[in-house]
Amino acid sequence: MFNMAAKAAKTLPVEDDISLHKAGLIIQRIGWALMFAFLIAAVLGLFGEGPLSERKIHSGNIEVEYDRFGRYEHVMLVRIESQNETISSISISEEYLEAFRINTIVPTPLKEVAANGTVEFLFEGPTNTVVTFYAMPVQRKTVNGSFRVNNDSFSIKQTIYP
Repeated sequence: MFNMAAKAAKTLPVEDDISLHKAGLIIQRIGWALMFAFLIAAVLGLFGEGPLSERKIHSGNIEVEYDRFGRYEHVMLVRIESQNETISSISISEEYLEAFRINTIVPTPLKEVAANGTVEFLFEGPTNTVVTFYAMPVQRKTVNGSFRVNNDSFSIKQTIYP
């Protein structure tokens, strides 16, 4: 029976194009490499939370921690911490606030004042050294925002993916 199959394979007019098979294998390997690279980038945080996305910036005693990459309508946080001074005011540019909806601020600000293209959040309390903003992106784009914490200024750049 094996002999008959071998004879039939030799006599059938099947065309083999080895160069086409080699090109297909090369394209397949490139596809696998691209999928693997995309998966690694996602795990590392290029499209959301992860080590590539986490960012900390310092100015004076103040540290601002945030994610550089986020997802549309997925809550992100901006954490502001002072090492040895009380956080009494935080001003955020209106450009930043147009791209995000602030869901919660912990601790709750005593007062909010809008003036000169910024919104200023005023806090009270001698032990207020950490403020966290929970914000949801409402636009899909790269957002450049500025924060002013007490007397220190920060620029934040975040990219929001769909």
